[in-house]
Amino acid sequence: MPDPQREGVELTLRDTRMTLPKEVQELLPEENMTYYESTNQMHCGEGLGGSKFEKVNNIFEVIARYPDLATKVKERTDDRETLLAAGAPESAFLPATKGPDAPEGLPEALYFKVEGVEGRLGITRLADLPEDTRVLVRREKGQSDPDEKQYTPVSFTVIRGTEADMPKVDFATIIVGREGGEEGQDAVWTTHPGAPVRPAMKEFDWTRDLRSPEESGGEQEARVVTVKDLLEKAEMSGDDYVKLVPGDMDETLKEYRVLE
Repeated sequence: MPDPQREGVELTLRDTRMTLPKEVQELLPEENMTYYESTNQMHCGEGLGGSKFEKVNNIFEVIARYPDLATKVKERTDDRETLLAAGAPESAFLPATKGPDAPEGLPEALYFKVEGVEGRLGITRLADLPEDTRVLVRREKGQSDPDEKQYTPVSFTVIRGTEADMPKVDFATIIVGREGGEEGQDAVWTTHPGAPVRPAMKEFDWTRDLRSPEESGGEQEARVVTVKDLLEKAEMSGDDYVKLVPGDMDETLKEYRVLE
């Protein structure tokens, strides 16, 4: 495995990429570097939001810890069974190689578990929260009209505590995908702490009027509900995940126009 540190100097994301084997660099195309930089900021940066790695300097150091990555991508084999056992739902996985009956345009993806990578999760199950926990409901991006191409359902975020209060994990996931099946180019889509679990994004009658920052053009609208409301009135499941962000809910709400 290449050492992502040279003579004790912390490497940049681009420097770390250059320490990786050529066949792994090919899975990290140069044209995707802007996206990788933003992903790196989310998972390794100082800002709030997103799951956080604790003892790596950048996301490419995580990739360096999986030496068989390029070989397994060529073989179309991955660790999805191990990730299922670690808590990932079946719905998290795209096919490694899609069959003849797969929907047109369905991408393919491979999922790899990297052991020994410590991190904190920016998500939590509703069932693991007290019922009176407040939840920020907002449309973070896109359009509120379901008929629009950029339609995006609302998200659900719990804001409380510090980063040390976030759930701890000791492994990471690398996802390598390709569009268009065998003709597509394999590329790393993301790497993050823990299993591939997505936070819930849904729509209800009482959320349809929530506008995104792009739509509002100013103070963003939001609603505040409790976990109990989501479980009983919105009929969400205790196994649904919501975002978990360190901070103070009351201070955060000052940035929004909270609707009744």
